[in-house]
Amino acid sequence: MYIPSMLLPKLTARAALSIACATLLLAACTVPGHKAETPAAKPDASSPSALVLSAEVALQRGDYLEAAQAYSRAAQASDDESLAEQATRVAYDHEQTRYVLASAQRWLEINATSEEAQRFAAFAALRLYRIDEAATHFTSLLQTAYINPQAGFLALLPQLLDEGSRAAVAATLAKLTEQFPNCAEGHYALSQAAAQADNLSLALKEAERARQLAPYWGPAGFLLARMQLASGNSDTALATARTVVEQDGRVQNRLEFAVLKLAAGQDEQARADLSSLASSEGDTAGAERALAISDYQVGKLDLATQRFGRLLSSGRFVYESLFYLGNIAERRGNNDEAARFYAKVVGGDYAMAAQTRAARLKVAAGSLSDGLALLQEFGQAHGEYMIDCIAARANLLAESGDRNGALALLDTALQDYPDAYSLRFAKAFLLANMDRIRDALAVMQGLVNDRPNDPAALNALGYTLVDRTHRYDEGYQLIQRAYEQTPDSGAVLDSMGWALYRLGKKKEALEYLERARLQLHDPELELHLGDVLWDLGRHEDAHATWQAAALQYPQDNDLQERLKRFKGK
Repeated sequence: MYIPSMLLPKLTARAALSIACATLLLAACTVPGHKAETPAAKPDASSPSALVLSAEVALQRGDYLEAAQAYSRAAQASDDESLAEQATRVAYDHEQTRYVLASAQRWLEINATSEEAQRFAAFAALRLYRIDEAATHFTSLLQTAYINPQAGFLALLPQLLDEGSRAAVAATLAKLTEQFPNCAEGHYALSQAAAQADNLSLALKEAERARQLAPYWGPAGFLLARMQLASGNSDTALATARTVVEQDGRVQNRLEFAVLKLAAGQDEQARADLSSLASSEGDTAGAERALAISDYQVGKLDLATQRFGRLLSSGRFVYESLFYLGNIAERRGNNDEAARFYAKVVGGDYAMAAQTRAARLKVAAGSLSDGLALLQEFGQAHGEYMIDCIAARANLLAESGDRNGALALLDTALQDYPDAYSLRFAKAFLLANMDRIRDALAVMQGLVNDRPNDPAALNALGYTLVDRTHRYDEGYQLIQRAYEQTPDSGAVLDSMGWALYRLGKKKEALEYLERARLQLHDPELELHLGDVLWDLGRHEDAHATWQAAALQYPQDNDLQERLKRFKGK
């Protein structure tokens, strides 16, 4: 997550604290050859200075959890705002989210007007899925940190969408729009978050409200058009977008309209519009990018390579272009070239995907250790990706057959980063794959206890109960709660279908599984769909489903086993 940070004050505060620690250390020592006349008083281990010293020592040895704990205790025991600020920053820098929140709250107790403290507290509460707390802090920011709430919503939106849990962002923005019901920008933000949280009906409703409140605001019009298109209303979507362009024919709006036409299947007209925009004067990078992605998607790899190359030369969409060029090289079997492109993607939305692909190429070349080392070094060099790199390393180990090694890696990491919920999910799924169901359920239940309204946690626990135990009703209830928040999630729809099948409601199950198939491409979903079709007496359809899936996922042993089991029946 992004939080504005003034580097110089941070370093100055840290330097002052380091000097204080050094002073404490020197005071505890005697000059060589000189006998102290009186014994030094034993320092109070609970005093702020002693706790800061303990925290700095912990940082030096890489024990970030202990450092965050000690700094937080020091902040609680002091009225020094700079100490509370430093405690907050140390916890934030080292992924100790609960101590970010505790220290930021102490910071606010000392200085209730600090916008930075409010911002730290808001994003920490959001990460911990404490929606009410997050909404309270964000409300304060919207009222005080920006020229008006409208500007605040637009400034916060990209930061919010960068958070890990989209459902948490949508839930928080829903509370904020209740506080600012006539703010078009708030409904605009909630619509985008709801779409990313797989709640299309809410996204459409909020986009309509934003457009109603701001009928001449282009971004609201295009957002409504995208939501209409996602809902299957392509003609309505194109009409909405056309109205925006008629109101304001600037290049950016014409580009948005062309991209929407492309998504609606009007390829010929869309590409003509994009080509015209790409060859016009001014900023043409957006049109070039859209054409490059279109060429890539339809398999015109030479054209895509040329376009992404031009984007690189222009300095626009650099990381995205490098990622696609790496992927094209990989598809062509040029793995060394692919790895070179991937290695350059060190930031942005494609960084982890690129580094993971590069690691997999090393594994494919026969060196698991090199793949693991690449991810470890990248995480160490780019701390914002450390948690993701640990999860990726565990995944590589598990895929290579070393599940115990993967579990050991996750356990060690969770000792250092207990608030990293993505690692807790990874551990739960790994335990389930190892058939350690009781242990997996314990981890999942812990996630639900800590994040009681998180649809990902609810769905994980519910599906495991349905799939691996006989607690069908309990699992169904959990999945139902997840479904209410993310009704368009392929994973949740699959879970709903499988739960209904286990409960004997096969026709209802089929409806959910067929909806899931529109959102999710997954071999396990194909297994579920085939099983339901078989039990409904549609044996040929079941066989066809499994056969097509086996061709798409040739390495999936469960699909191969299912085909063998029912062959000839």
